[in-house]
Amino acid sequence: MEICTADFRHFPGPANIFTAVLALALAASPPGAAGAPETPWATPTRVDLAPGVFQFISPDVAGNVVGNSIAIVTDSDVVVFDTTLLPATATSLLNELRTITSKPVRVVVNSHWHPDHSGGNETFATSFPDLEIISSLQTRQLMEGTAKVYVKTLEFELAQTNQEINKELKSGKTSDGKPLAAKDREDLRAQLGMEDRFLKDFKAEHILLPTVTFDDTLTLYHGGRELRLLALPGHTAGDVALYLPAEKILLTGDLLAYPVPFCADSHPSAWIASLEVLSRLDASTIVPGHGAAQHDHQYLTLVLNSLQAVRNQVHQALDRGLTLSETQKAVHLESIRRSFTHDDPDLNAQFDGNFAPVVRQIYDEATEGLEQYQ
Repeated sequence: MEICTADFRHFPGPANIFTAVLALALAASPPGAAGAPETPWATPTRVDLAPGVFQFISPDVAGNVVGNSIAIVTDSDVVVFDTTLLPATATSLLNELRTITSKPVRVVVNSHWHPDHSGGNETFATSFPDLEIISSLQTRQLMEGTAKVYVKTLEFELAQTNQEINKELKSGKTSDGKPLAAKDREDLRAQLGMEDRFLKDFKAEHILLPTVTFDDTLTLYHGGRELRLLALPGHTAGDVALYLPAEKILLTGDLLAYPVPFCADSHPSAWIASLEVLSRLDASTIVPGHGAAQHDHQYLTLVLNSLQAVRNQVHQALDRGLTLSETQKAVHLESIRRSFTHDDPDLNAQFDGNFAPVVRQIYDEATEGLEQYQ
């Protein structure tokens, strides 16, 4: 494997425990019957993108999102971009991959630190001991920094959810006062069980930190393919995109998520700059971190234009001396929301939870968090 890079670093060493998860929603999944073996988590769906290039779309696990994984089969082995969320989901991915090829996985790329993209590293490394895991330097540092604390956030969110569920079960009514039917009670109890199972599975997970990092670009000439890795922050401080110039395929990680971007805790100015870089690549297939592959630049352009429009409105609000709360009221998101959701109620809720927080992110970025003192 030839490597051309600036500021290349290699990190041999042991795995660190990473009991963390990106829990964006908690919803019931079909359980097994009481006393019966647990129903396996659902298997991913395969999409053939080009000869030897495959997208795997994994269903949510107990309401927790699972990132896309992409397998690139080379002349000698397989490169995998993102390893899903849990050991079980990574095992399902590996099982599907083995129906395509018997070649070993020798390279994994983590697009960013969130565990729905990196949680399967250990499973791949166990199956393939010579595995190299590549990420940006920032992603490796974020994995280390969050390894022992993020689980506390997860446990807090689960406790809040469970408290609400138990409150509804005790009162016999939903949060909006509607009486619970017998099926509603069954579903709520199933949800409690699935959440407990998910947390148990995740706490049993151990992560392997990346063994290779880079700061800017890293090009692999590997197994007859050219793979260009680009460190482009935005969704997180350490995002990596992968571009296959011969195939004109671009893998973005969560710099793009379809159908609604994930903007909470993002870095908006860097994100806009990163999307501008991606928009200049000659890509006929763009695979987001979540959702279906896109076969033109339309969705990328929509996300880029939407972020720019919100940034312009926030800066105008700052010019008028508005506080954060005033700015949140002044920024008009209605037309942007419709562009993503087409007024679908479920997508509207996703937009309000996942995109709308970017107003605060842009405000804080422009004022270095001055809103804390307002």
